[in-house]
Amino acid sequence: MSDPIAPHSAPIAAYMSVHQATNLAYVRYFGKIDNATSATFQSLDSQGFHVSYTLPDNSSSQVYIKFKTPLTKREDIRPVLEDMAKEAETALGLPSSLVGPPPVAAIAKALYAQTTDIYTPPTPSVPLDAFYPVSVSEALRFGVFLGFFALFGYASDTQLPRLLQPIRQSIISPIISKKIFKAVVYIHLAEASLAFFMCLRRGWYGPSNILKWTASTFFFGFNSMRLLRKHAKDVQGI
Repeated sequence: MSDPIAPHSAPIAAYMSVHQATNLAYVRYFGKIDNATSATFQSLDSQGFHVSYTLPDNSSSQVYIKFKTPLTKREDIRPVLEDMAKEAETALGLPSSLVGPPPVAAIAKALYAQTTDIYTPPTPSVPLDAFYPVSVSEALRFGVFLGFFALFGYASDTQLPRLLQPIRQSIISPIISKKIFKAVVYIHLAEASLAFFMCLRRGWYGPSNILKWTASTFFFGFNSMRLLRKHAKDVQGI
């Protein structure tokens, strides 16, 4: 059975890595490494979490700190880590390092990790090297949407069907249509670049499926990106 907490490890570890004082307190108190000089949160699962640390001689190692009770859902993570930080810092006579608003850097690192670093379970629920095509109906709907602005923006009055000419004259001008069309293309180009990067970061896909995901996201945008995220959830069984 898959670990219920491990899929959330990347964003939590990224967020906690910014809280250096907290990580050092974890290592010194729970890990019994009294002479640690710095520490970085690495990963966690339902049983505990890994923290790397550095000693005065600049050597480094890692310690696994167990939870008192195994965690069963994501909502358990924050209160347990905060309680453990409070316990460690109180015992060591240190000021609380988690007081105040969350640091922007921690939030940014967590969001980035959540987007790019996907947990791969030992026994994936579906094949890793897979591609989910956009449905025909979604592809047609988007084709009509984008084709509308392309037609109204780039077709001349003689090329535009007579029934549509009053719409262009009274509702949407060629200039606005061109701007909308170009904006959609630029957005899709950015989404395709992100999809390509996500495929590389996951390390699941062969060249053929990386190309398919990238091309599909360029042509269909959010519709394809949603399926790329769905594949990650299917792999993790969540």
